[in-house]
Amino acid sequence: MPSLGKDLIKIREHLDLTIHDIQSATKIPLSTLQSIEDDSIFEESKEIQTYIRSFVRTYGRKIGLDDELVVEALDALEVGGYDHQLLKAYPELAPPSVKPVDKKIPEEKPVVDSTDELTEATEDVDQTGAIPQKSASETTIKSKKSAQPEPPNVRSINWADMGKRFSTSRNNAPVRLIGIGLILLVVLLLTYYIFTNDFFTTEDPQLTNIPPVPEETVQEGETGIPLDITESPTQEPEIDVPTELEETLYLTIYAATDRLEPIRVWSDLKPRVDPYWLEQGTAFNFEFSDTIRVRGQYGRMLLFLNGHRIDNFRQEYFNEDQNSVELTRDIFEDEQRWASPVPLELPPNVAEPDSIVDRPSF
Repeated sequence: MPSLGKDLIKIREHLDLTIHDIQSATKIPLSTLQSIEDDSIFEESKEIQTYIRSFVRTYGRKIGLDDELVVEALDALEVGGYDHQLLKAYPELAPPSVKPVDKKIPEEKPVVDSTDELTEATEDVDQTGAIPQKSASETTIKSKKSAQPEPPNVRSINWADMGKRFSTSRNNAPVRLIGIGLILLVVLLLTYYIFTNDFFTTEDPQLTNIPPVPEETVQEGETGIPLDITESPTQEPEIDVPTELEETLYLTIYAATDRLEPIRVWSDLKPRVDPYWLEQGTAFNFEFSDTIRVRGQYGRMLLFLNGHRIDNFRQEYFNEDQNSVELTRDIFEDEQRWASPVPLELPPNVAEPDSIVDRPSF
């Protein structure tokens, strides 16, 4: 029977890579990689299918496999129809029955020929030449199918009617906005007219004919004051602020108000639930790449990413299926501020932690 894990080994060895090379590149535990290559991970019910598929896709990317090809192979494996799909990317390793992947020519939809309809019609005629009678239920089902409207396409859209709708919506602009615009225009015109005619000047017209007094040239050495100060204001040096999150993220858990006894943490870089006891005033950093889960006394702890406090994490990010607060990378990618480290943003009346250390290893 074809084996997905053995095909991964065959490709890895073809690229002169060891399993330790894959582990170093993907940060997936070595035991997990071994269970993938011997297919035992697909038979264990304890593992979550989502994470199994994520591990296999990460493994595939490191040996040059396309994500779509890996997903196709995993889907086939789930229904028991895996047939060396991964080896399509390496035709020299695939058995003769496996067709290589052709990425240049897009897959075309099959064209229905009129002869197919004729074939379907002749299938209804039995060997004696008589056409079998259809039952009433079959006739009703076919009539319902034929009565369903066809989905809209480019030719079926009434573009003229659509243009009328857009023009109607444009003509129905609120009168209130038009009135405000006219008022602003009148105010601007009045302002321009007043200032251009010097209504607010206090100069005496009799003094306007006085010839100007020639300016005396004063040298810098005579007064000690430079005549022309052209120095531009000092510009502060620009600070290079990171715009993207690091590949490995660190979640800081701070026992702010009381002892945490214990909290349980799971991350995709350490895919098992471990307990941690934190005394009040201490904080641990927990590494993760895409997903991390925390379960414990939520009212006693504060969560930070790069020093930024994560507010309302219990209400916003609690996963009922996992019974934990679940934080993912895409939560922090929408705002640039999460990528720049800052000192811990503590709420009022909360002291700085006594120590911040990385999670202990078990």
